[in-house]
Amino acid sequence: MRDAKRRGVRFFVLLFLLALPACTPKSDPSAKSDEPKPVPVTVADAKSNALRRAVPAVSTLYPYEDVTLAPKVGGKVLCVFKDVGDRVAPGEPLLELDATEYRLAVEQARPALEAELRKLKLAALPATDAGFEKHLAAVDAVVEARANLTLAESELKRAETEANSGVGTKQVLDSAINRLAVARTRVQLAETDARVTLANARRLKAALDDAERRLADTKLSAPVPPEWNDWLRQLGPTTTPLSYAVAQKMVSAGSPVESMPATSCFRLVIDHALKLGVAIPEKHAPEVAVGQSVEVRVEAYPNRVFAGVVARISPTTDVANRTFGVVIGVRNGDGKLKAGGFATAEIVVRSDRVVTVPPEALVQFAGVNKVFVVEGDRVKAIEVTVGTRDKEWVEVGGLPAGAKVVTSGQSQLVDGSPVRIR
Repeated sequence: MRDAKRRGVRFFVLLFLLALPACTPKSDPSAKSDEPKPVPVTVADAKSNALRRAVPAVSTLYPYEDVTLAPKVGGKVLCVFKDVGDRVAPGEPLLELDATEYRLAVEQARPALEAELRKLKLAALPATDAGFEKHLAAVDAVVEARANLTLAESELKRAETEANSGVGTKQVLDSAINRLAVARTRVQLAETDARVTLANARRLKAALDDAERRLADTKLSAPVPPEWNDWLRQLGPTTTPLSYAVAQKMVSAGSPVESMPATSCFRLVIDHALKLGVAIPEKHAPEVAVGQSVEVRVEAYPNRVFAGVVARISPTTDVANRTFGVVIGVRNGDGKLKAGGFATAEIVVRSDRVVTVPPEALVQFAGVNKVFVVEGDRVKAIEVTVGTRDKEWVEVGGLPAGAKVVTSGQSQLVDGSPVRIR
């Protein structure tokens, strides 16, 4: 019995030992090493592009010229020739006042001047005093006085001759001497009277000129801008002739107009060329210069770029906001732009060669920008600086042109990760 138990124990031990190899893990010759699998990625080339550098600005478009006109004289409006929206050429009349009173003043001033000129035997006033002095001998009163002086001189010579020969008397000689002195005085008086008449004629001429000017001022006309040619040289010729546009009309026929205080009647603008006054941060002062091209955009025409040019630069900086003023001239010969509208502008200062990558290639982490560049079958993380952004590209610094950058799969990558380009 005891031997049977021993044989049973030995049997179970033998079965256990036979079962141990079956429980031991088998080695798999096809098992892989600890090397991570390559990450499938897509790549794109870093490109070298010419990038235009521009200084942005926003402001309001102003007309080249904006003037409010009022007659220099008062009266009742007789006729109004233009209305809002009409075009007015420089010098073209806008309205006319009742000129009856001013015409009468001219008719009274002209005969008075003509009478004084007749006294001086002049058709018109001499330009200078020297010219009148040459004409003085032709004035009737002066001619008469000088003739009397000549006669008095002859009589004195005759009296002296007679007195020296013992024929004449002392009384006759004294009388001749006195007549000569009187004749000389009368010549001086005649010349003085002629000069006084000339001064009075000039006063009457000034009164006539004033009356004629006031008569002319009863017609209100569009002014002629003297600096228009300067702007044309900067902006180039416009597609239409120079003219004003009537922005406001404040009076109607029959309205009373006062000269003091002046009654505003019309507001005119020149919109063939517009002014865009912008404030530029002072850090851009070395970049902005007169003559640089400007691209102007407005909301009314979102797909159109209007050409402009830097026309004026302020020599001072505003201490309140540290900006300097720039006036941009904008050509508007076709009249598409409206004065008073809002516009954005880009002053083109230069063009640079830069490296750009697709936006999806840029990885940002903890404030650091980097891209993964494929080198062989692995990637290298390169830290970059970011510049101008666009919908299809981003300017980066610190990356050579032509590098293959990863555009997808970056979330599984670290520096040195193996990759497989899809």
